[in-house]
Amino acid sequence: MLADLTGKAAVVTGGGQGIGRGIALILARQGAAVAVADVTRDEPKSVAREISALGRGSVALRMDVSKQEQVEAAMASAIDAFGRVDILVNNAGIGGGDWRSTFDVNVLGVVHSCEAILPHMKERRYGKIVNIASMAGHAPRRAGGAYAVSKAAVLRYTKGAAYELAPSNINVNAVCPGAVWTAFQQSAIGQSADDPYEAFLERYLGVIPMGRPQSTEDVGKAVAFLASDDARNITGQCLHVDGGAILRD
Repeated sequence: MLADLTGKAAVVTGGGQGIGRGIALILARQGAAVAVADVTRDEPKSVAREISALGRGSVALRMDVSKQEQVEAAMASAIDAFGRVDILVNNAGIGGGDWRSTFDVNVLGVVHSCEAILPHMKERRYGKIVNIASMAGHAPRRAGGAYAVSKAAVLRYTKGAAYELAPSNINVNAVCPGAVWTAFQQSAIGQSADDPYEAFLERYLGVIPMGRPQSTEDVGKAVAFLASDDARNITGQCLHVDGGAILRD
């Protein structure tokens, strides 16, 4: 079975909703125990219960990725819960903040999470890190601003970390989702549209050659592949799950 994660343990940041929830559930379906980490209190508990219902180990962790101490404590809790962490998915992110808050979460959040788990992965000489970036990090189609620049930084960090960590048998890759209907997109559309979902489709379908939006499960399956040993010789790469949108740039 491709993307067989049986016996693996994962941490998914921002796993309480949206793309993060989709990733966490796919990893669990592929066999992994999953720690669901999120800044909210109740949402990661809900996702953890869904994972437990699948017969997989799960734990809910509350942490703000911009706070290094919270990240370190949460990663230690995940290791205690599962005995190890094989997979880290850096999904937590924001889109509507100012430059400082956006970089604190979208860039430093990735750095904090990696730095907290890397001593453990290096000691075991095994690890899979998947950073969730965005097609906006390659070519923003509007002003872009802090969000697009932060995602470009995540892509550059991914390549540098992949090179640095290869001797420790740690793979580092990125996934760039395309148009995924989540609360993130709902807030971007705003309340002015009579039908927010139709406004979402109108905004994106014209730039997606395959003519359809992507789902959280689509993103989760790409992450599961990169987190599996089927991708053991893939590192420093960016996998686009965007229906071909990047082809138009």
